[in-house]
Amino acid sequence: MDSLQNPLDGFSPELYIATLSKIAHSDGLHPAEREILEQQAAHFGIDLGNLPECPDDLSKLPWATRVLVYRDALMLALVDEHTSPEEQQYLADLAKQMTLPTKTTDSISSWVKDYGALLERFEALVSE
Repeated sequence: MDSLQNPLDGFSPELYIATLSKIAHSDGLHPAEREILEQQAAHFGIDLGNLPECPDDLSKLPWATRVLVYRDALMLALVDEHTSPEEQQYLADLAKQMTLPTKTTDSISSWVKDYGALLERFEALVSE
């Protein structure tokens, strides 16, 4: 790995937020999903009411961007502790549009579960 190369070259915050917004709205917007979208949009200085359309061909995005979009779309879908059939279908379609191999989406899913478990362990450490 080239430590001088930025893996997020070409990252589009607008497309990132638009993609997350689409997954959040696929089965109705949950309050926790809205909060995450608002926080992410504020972080990037993006107006949620003026998002671009997600292009059909997301395979041209840089690899790291595709991985991050899929990871965060999955995390957003899980925020209400349930993935609806609509969210599952959207995630499958998203992976296909971004040409993410099953091995990669499975690894991302495993990482998300591991991350959740780490957060739970940390919360147990700091709670009385």
